Amino acid sequence: MDQFQQGLRCQDVHSGLRNVDPNSPLLQPLADTRVVGMAATLAGLIRGRDVVTDAQSLAMVAAAQLDVDMLAFNDVVEVLEEVGFVQGVQRQGRKILSFTETVPYYDDLYGSLGISWSERQPTELEQQLILVVDGLSAAPRPVEDLEHSLGLDRSDLPNLMDLGNKTGLVQLIRTIDGDLAYSPFFGFENPQLFGDLVLEHGTDRLAAEFAALREQQGLPINQQQFPLLTDAVARGLIMAPSVQLPQGSSQPFAALPYVPDQRLLVARKPVLDKALAVLACLRCAQHFGGYSSLTPAGLVNAIDKLLDRNRGFLNPHEDHKRQYDLMHKAGLITFGPDPMPGGKWVVPTFIDSEDNREALNLARDLITHGEALQRRIDDAQARSALDLGKGYVAPLQTMNRTRKLAMTDSKHFNKVFEAAMGRAEL
Repeated sequence: MDQFQQGLRCQDVHSGLRNVDPNSPLLQPLADTRVVGMAATLAGLIRGRDVVTDAQSLAMVAAAQLDVDMLAFNDVVEVLEEVGFVQGVQRQGRKILSFTETVPYYDDLYGSLGISWSERQPTELEQQLILVVDGLSAAPRPVEDLEHSLGLDRSDLPNLMDLGNKTGLVQLIRTIDGDLAYSPFFGFENPQLFGDLVLEHGTDRLAAEFAALREQQGLPINQQQFPLLTDAVARGLIMAPSVQLPQGSSQPFAALPYVPDQRLLVARKPVLDKALAVLACLRCAQHFGGYSSLTPAGLVNAIDKLLDRNRGFLNPHEDHKRQYDLMHKAGLITFGPDPMPGGKWVVPTFIDSEDNREALNLARDLITHGEALQRRIDDAQARSALDLGKGYVAPLQTMNRTRKLAMTDSKHFNKVFEAAMGRAEL
């Protein structure tokens, strides 16, 4: 396996381990892979920020949003420092205060972190877990053939399968010919292939449900209306980020992305993750926000207002901090000051970076796919379009979330996020 694949799969393993209690003994043999995976995830958050002036706030943001263990934060930054992605780290004792970043594009990012992972001399279990995740992401394989096809140690195979199952990194399908193993990343990285196979060979219900999904990317699903899609999400075959609704329940939004750049499905997953977050949140507003007149055109117009290079903001409103909370936490917008003297409202302002622009454009394309857009909307409706609920959960965690996070309240977290990104002080 080349170094790029090693770095990429370290991040994937971290995504799976986010489903495990951080105090679980399962994590002890995976220390090097976890740290490198967290480093890749943190790099995606800070890329394009240039200067991080409040690293301690960044540590809180990374822990809350990305499951980057606060106790491992120093080690994670040191990994990025060793590969040259951060410089000028200012420390007070063991506490990291600030640094500058020069995080490269994802091809170089994963290759460098793959080298770092190899130099840390990961355990045999870590090496084999990386092989399993990479191999099963390429294609499902019979369990009885894993040892031979992936070059695994027979004595480690039971532990690998147990770990993969508990983290959601390995799923099993029972067939008359024996158990078939696959990784959720197979479905995530090959959505078109999976959709075509189902439409060609599936039942009438499957074909009907996939037709509904193709017609509306970010389709809200439930067991009663879409039982097969719900099952496919639970098995890790379809991407489905979810949003926590105001009453506390979690609503999955299934997606089968069509992307012009296939690297978004593999090497540039952080961009796709942002796009899916926007898609899920917009669909949440459309279907669960109580705005009966809201149309897909309204969703698109809200994105257009942020992407407009001559504008890039929405007019201030008293509800903006609540409505744009998730986009703010995803690093897509910042809250600018109220232009009115003595005003206390905020101005949602687009953080114009290559990744963020690509993510919003992709979300826009997914919304417009298969849907006729008929009219433009005003700012009041744009605000309604992005009333995003209370919390966002990434696709792999939607599939297998096993623990709860003790989150800070949104008001305090927004201040922490702004400080972490160097735009305000606590």
